[in-house]
Amino acid sequence: MNYNFSNENIHYCSPAHGGWGIVRVGMLVPESYQLFVCPFACGRHGAIGALHQGTKNRISYLFIDEADIVSGSYEELIEESIEHLLEALREKPKVIFIGVSCLDDLLGTDHEALLHRLEERYELTFQVLHMNPITLNSENPPPVHIQRNIYRLTEGKASENSILNFIGNHVSVNRTSELFEILKQIGIKETKHISQFEKFEDFKNMGKSQYNLVLRPEGLQAARDMKKRNKIEFCYTPVSYDLQTIKEQYLLLKNMINPKGVLDLNDYEKNALKKINQVKKIVGNARISIDSSSVCRPYNLAKALITYGFRVSTIYADLVPEYEKESHKWLIENAPKINIYPAQHHRMIEREKFKDSSELAIGYNAGYMSGVNKTVNLVCDETMFGFDGVIRLMDKIAEAYLNPKDLKEMIDEYGLVV
Repeated sequence: MNYNFSNENIHYCSPAHGGWGIVRVGMLVPESYQLFVCPFACGRHGAIGALHQGTKNRISYLFIDEADIVSGSYEELIEESIEHLLEALREKPKVIFIGVSCLDDLLGTDHEALLHRLEERYELTFQVLHMNPITLNSENPPPVHIQRNIYRLTEGKASENSILNFIGNHVSVNRTSELFEILKQIGIKETKHISQFEKFEDFKNMGKSQYNLVLRPEGLQAARDMKKRNKIEFCYTPVSYDLQTIKEQYLLLKNMINPKGVLDLNDYEKNALKKINQVKKIVGNARISIDSSSVCRPYNLAKALITYGFRVSTIYADLVPEYEKESHKWLIENAPKINIYPAQHHRMIEREKFKDSSELAIGYNAGYMSGVNKTVNLVCDETMFGFDGVIRLMDKIAEAYLNPKDLKEMIDEYGLVV
């Protein structure tokens, strides 16, 4: 059953919702510092998150009130705060992100002019982080905007150096993945991910790599920008746990890098199928719920699990993006009894009315909404890709099913902040 609640502006955020806000994503840039400019309430999430995630020494706040808005001194306050900030910091950062909230849109700040003035005055790199929930359903929502602005800092032009960047994923792919073996087979000599760098200069050199591999949809527009600006070709393969999709993704990757190359994926696929069958015996006919905070393609995952013989009862997701439409259509046609709930709809605060009878959840939000203590520990496809991703997901499913754990403890351990 597909629940299409009316589209309204008020959103519900469960205590299990969250993961990677723009503050945390911006922290991936090495030797960077953040000044977040916003009203008091808007700074809560990022500030508490910085405490949980050990980055509180890399962010400061400029809180704006009604008097600052009425006086028209907003931009002057930002420039003064940058001056005070640089005086106070013991070590000068290589780049300063100025985070702004939706209030900034109402004031119509000329970011380009502001950044130009600051860069001339301090001989530093400045960039904007834009937190505007109003744009969530636009072509440039905050998760996309921050990725674009991060990789806008890269410099240089692509060269035939056989280096490939991973774009869009916040945590690097686990080295156990066959992806690295396959990349080596088709001619890649080195891979780069933003998380590996300690120096800002090294990060900027990602602009000189030959290829980009986009592993999450939030990074697609950044890759398009880099193709135009840095001349870097890219391949878009958002993480999937469907074996057929994975094979198609590797073919796309091969065709970009080495069209004449030959891929033999049989052993990788056999190992994944073996693990799937092992876990099916453990889980049996248990009902499974999935949410969109755990994976970027919940409909594709649901389709895959059903195809493997698992029993998916519910999906918690708010949108059906273009890359999910085919899987969504398949589910409507082949699994018409599946419940699809918009997790952020305000009526979900009455979750008892919509609680399904699932026995295992993939994702913290699904765990909370379904009220189960068998929750798979997965956020934003972290470390996952390819057949190895399928194997490791199966291991996580078996672990969650055999060893139930308190959801609150899992959320606290991860450092999640609503």
